[in-house]
Amino acid sequence: MAKMMAVKDLVPGYVLADSVLSVKGKVLLGKDVELTPRHITLLNTWDVQNVFIQTANEQTAAVVEEVPEPLVADMSQKVSSKNYLQFVQEFDSLVTNIAQTFDFIQKSKVIPLTPLREAAGQIHGTITKNGLAVVNYLLIGDYKLANFVSRHSVMVAFFAGNIARQMKWSEEDIRGVALAGLLHDVGNLAAGKVNESKTHLTETAMLLKKANGLTREIILGIIQHRECMDGSGFPTAIHGDKIHPYAKIIAVADLFHVQAYTGEYANPFPVLETLSHEMLGKLDTAVCHTFISQIRDSLLNNKVQLQDGREAEVIFFHPNGSSLPLVRTADGQIVDCSQRGAASISRVVSPN
Repeated sequence: MAKMMAVKDLVPGYVLADSVLSVKGKVLLGKDVELTPRHITLLNTWDVQNVFIQTANEQTAAVVEEVPEPLVADMSQKVSSKNYLQFVQEFDSLVTNIAQTFDFIQKSKVIPLTPLREAAGQIHGTITKNGLAVVNYLLIGDYKLANFVSRHSVMVAFFAGNIARQMKWSEEDIRGVALAGLLHDVGNLAAGKVNESKTHLTETAMLLKKANGLTREIILGIIQHRECMDGSGFPTAIHGDKIHPYAKIIAVADLFHVQAYTGEYANPFPVLETLSHEMLGKLDTAVCHTFISQIRDSLLNNKVQLQDGREAEVIFFHPNGSSLPLVRTADGQIVDCSQRGAASISRVVSPN
């Protein structure tokens, strides 16, 4: 027998008697799932009011398959429909506003800090409100709203802010690194093109010098994001602890966005492998570990398209191994992508 129970009355150990569905009919949690504290938190996040729970007899008889704890990564599944739509609208508006601000910078060679601080505050607020759902949306969203520099800067700011939040930074520092992320390529605006050389950083320094009100942390985050842990970066070839923490985070966020969004669709999997290798020398190990873990959590239970055209669901990541997952195809076949290489997955699939 099953009984309906209010989510506020749930305790860990209860077993679902029926699947929990979103307003769009997607499965949030499957039948026979044994609830954990995380599941109950997610149900509250999704604004689910009631669920069907197995009675004691059914729970005793139920056979619970030992699989990793479900972490729902589809954006429409992670938050209520209302919050999801609001996030999409806010993100699109933010990119458009940043494009307009960057157009002003390019024409005037002056950085207007007020709208950029407001944008950084908005990014911080969105990250705080939506949590891991932000990461998932960034992996499947529309990135053709504005020119590359504007889109790239907003994406880096979001990823950097998410990393900082995961690393338990203060709210002030999350906003600070988000602002540094927005401005990390501001020299490209003065140069009029994407430029990875020291000339680009020279242009950046000239713009920052005119902008009164930026903290030392933000300036260092911008100027040093091309430095490497082994001293092989630029502009000053510093290494290790001499690189500001803001810059270490922006370096990872910047590399990820540039490499994961080279085609029409985002494909984070090859970049996760790259980050795993780059950790030895170039990038900060703790930042990389935090970011890789965050992306993997976001991708669990999400749909991907395999290189052969089949769609599959990400069901598991090896705890201490490859960043490539096990996936389950529509016909129930389990595919270990770590055995097939990064090219076995072509892209993340948007939710219906």
